[in-house]
Amino acid sequence: MRFRLLAAVVMASIVVVACDSARADGPPDINYGRDICIECGMIIDDPRFAAAYQLDDGTERIFDDLGGLILSGRERGELNTADVWVSDFDNEILVEAISAYFVPTLGVASPMGHGILAYSDRSRAEAMASELDGEVIAWDTVVDLPVLDGLVGGHHEEHGEHGEHDG
Repeated sequence: MRFRLLAAVVMASIVVVACDSARADGPPDINYGRDICIECGMIIDDPRFAAAYQLDDGTERIFDDLGGLILSGRERGELNTADVWVSDFDNEILVEAISAYFVPTLGVASPMGHGILAYSDRSRAEAMASELDGEVIAWDTVVDLPVLDGLVGGHHEEHGEHGEHDG
């Protein structure tokens, strides 16, 4: 009798641990104005630029700027195995990075100055790229960008009050 009870407790524990360590369906919840970016330590308050990833063990990492996600993910060696989500610049919802379209630019100021805009719709990405005289790129190109602290593409440019390029 004791053996059966012990076996049942062990089995229940295994089920609970397995459920806790599994990936959640969909992106992590980000509490804007409260959650902290793990790359820079600042409050995530602009949903247009937020990004996140989740590892196989369920560990979630959230960011206030897509460039921070790339820097942190590269440093930790986690981007190749993680599920990654980026915020659609217009809709402010998290979408899978692999199916998003990106516009790298210094014409729009992002929280940490990386200037990578994400879109779930190619036509909206192309319209923004045209407006900024830029280009639309895919996720596999974004992760290879030469993102540096506070810079995208290795160039530093000043931004005006509303995020527009000054020069």
